[in-house]
Amino acid sequence: MEKILWISTGGTFACQKTEKGLSPKADENFALDIIKDFKGEKNIEITPALLMNKDSTEMNIRDIRKIAALINKNIKSYRGIIITHGTDTMAYTSAMLSVMLKNPAIPIILTGSQLPYSAENTDAKRNFGDSIIAALSDDLKTVCVVFSGKIFHGMDCYKASSKAFDAFSAYDKALGEIKNGRVIIKDKGRITTGEYFYNKNICEKIAVIKLTPDFDENMIEYYILSGTKGFVIEGYGTGGIPLRVLKKLKKANKKGILSMVITQCKNGGTALDVYEVGSNVKEAGIIDGGKLGTEGAVAKMGEICQRQISQ
Repeated sequence: MEKILWISTGGTFACQKTEKGLSPKADENFALDIIKDFKGEKNIEITPALLMNKDSTEMNIRDIRKIAALINKNIKSYRGIIITHGTDTMAYTSAMLSVMLKNPAIPIILTGSQLPYSAENTDAKRNFGDSIIAALSDDLKTVCVVFSGKIFHGMDCYKASSKAFDAFSAYDKALGEIKNGRVIIKDKGRITTGEYFYNKNICEKIAVIKLTPDFDENMIEYYILSGTKGFVIEGYGTGGIPLRVLKKLKKANKKGILSMVITQCKNGGTALDVYEVGSNVKEAGIIDGGKLGTEGAVAKMGEICQRQISQ
């Protein structure tokens, strides 16, 4: 019997209709009904853990720490772990879990849906079924998102559509897919190996700044006064940052407040050696985020800043 832990956090997957609209309402009966739907398909035992009922709009770092702690507590007892989660912030949670749960020996799968599990023609049943297949994979020992038949690395995805079932995409490329009941991994090199490490302390004082032509660089000082420990700068094109903004970031750097630059483009990543403005960014001591998107960059900066705080 293959044992899978299913952690329910809410989201559309668990929603029911209320007077104000859809709201997560998962309970024991909801969990048992879903387990019954899948019990006969494989020789599996699914253990539900109803951790929270949250619209993922309300998800925060404290909630993600609870998810990570529950996974860490159970990681040696299950063949795989599935987390059902709201789609709006799933990519942020998957990125954060990727830096908190290093080199897991089992698959850690996040999934959800665009329609509630109980809705007609819902995508929830397909996504949950695919997640079971992924959770039993011998090759998928990492944190990832499974959605609409695709597998995304936990550090490399974003919600691309608010309505379509094919809601997620990758900044770089999908890690693999679920096809004909099988996991197909297209880039095994992105699944790291090594000793498992639970990194529970991640700095949450990270500010994201999306540059616009009229961005007031003095806002950086206000962020610092409010306790910001690190910046993720969504630069232009290949990673360009205006000199007036760089001056402020260099001052912050001297105070031990680090910055990382990523591109506002959805694909391609940074290339700081191409233009003079990119060279200026490197000379200013800004960390190159490469192909990271906003979600992955926030998680990575949280890890880097926490390490610096702990030194």
